[in-house]
Amino acid sequence: MRLLISILLIIPFLSSAKSPDQVRSAFLYQMAKFIEFPNQQTKMSTRFCFLNIDNGPGLILAGNRSLKIRNLPIEIIQIKKPTNLGELSQQCDITYIDESNEDDILTAWTDTTPLDTVFVGESIDFLEGGGVASLVQEGSKIRLYINKQQVSQHNFKVLSRLLAVSKFHPN
Repeated sequence: MRLLISILLIIPFLSSAKSPDQVRSAFLYQMAKFIEFPNQQTKMSTRFCFLNIDNGPGLILAGNRSLKIRNLPIEIIQIKKPTNLGELSQQCDITYIDESNEDDILTAWTDTTPLDTVFVGESIDFLEGGGVASLVQEGSKIRLYINKQQVSQHNFKVLSRLLAVSKFHPN
């Protein structure tokens, strides 16, 4: 009888558990609501760019194209590994780089020209290399870290409500 009660209590908990990719895709979507991008008034969509949309957060957001941010549809764009971050900045609002590709992006960081895209990675190393935000897995949780120095150097504005729920690196 105790075993049956234990199983009945655990099943709802397991069914509500989310994968790291599901949590990251939710973070990306919610983050976009609290960032003011350049030319916000003339945008036709909020553009999320991924190197891979066959799995990970890119696949999850691509499967939810009915989502809207500020009454604009989201657009999912698959990109190639960029060599020119300025061009990428013009076509993407949020660019997500998974940990396996972070080094490729960091080597493309050649100058400090202000960009329009928010580069989001998965590690603290990404922030140290010049990334704006990172969704870092710490144990069973995903935490949002923001590099405030990078935020202040680019053409978008991160609203205080997003900063309030973030950790900062470097402190």
